[in-house]
Amino acid sequence: MSYTRAYKEIMQPEKRVGRNNILPRNIYRISTYMGSEPVTKVGADARWVFVIGKIGNDKIHCIRLNDIKPLDFLKWLNKIRDKRIPIGKDQQLSLLLRKFSKEGSQLFESYIKNDTSVYKVGHSTYRIYKLEKIQTVWEIRFEENFLRETFGEKNDPNTTQEMNVEIKDELNEKDG
Repeated sequence: MSYTRAYKEIMQPEKRVGRNNILPRNIYRISTYMGSEPVTKVGADARWVFVIGKIGNDKIHCIRLNDIKPLDFLKWLNKIRDKRIPIGKDQQLSLLLRKFSKEGSQLFESYIKNDTSVYKVGHSTYRIYKLEKIQTVWEIRFEENFLRETFGEKNDPNTTQEMNVEIKDELNEKDG
């Protein structure tokens, strides 16, 4: 079953990038890929991918999201979230996730291979794309509020340090 329409609702905004700017741990929509039938896929047929790793300068290893429920993918994504990195505006997803090797083998072996919600063996979600064949690709950069909601983080401008100062000030006012 394709969940492309559901992804289209949450995978915004998009930013067109060159194929050489594709980075591991980001989400992309590949709309034109030479050598496939049809070459250009849009709408319900678009290719939504999470890039696991990049091998050399010619291939990317991906999980194709079209057949993965968005909720399952977002739950899985939360497992590799680096909570020490604050969520900001217009950030690449890769900056908010744990660091793995560029090739992505550690990410695949530790977090993808044994998770049946994102790695489906019978109808494989794993794909390899040759960069030279990618003609049109869009990077997904989630809105800040969507990321906060997805990762269960409060949208509070106060840092922990600022909150501690406020609490001390309030206590001093009550005691004074």
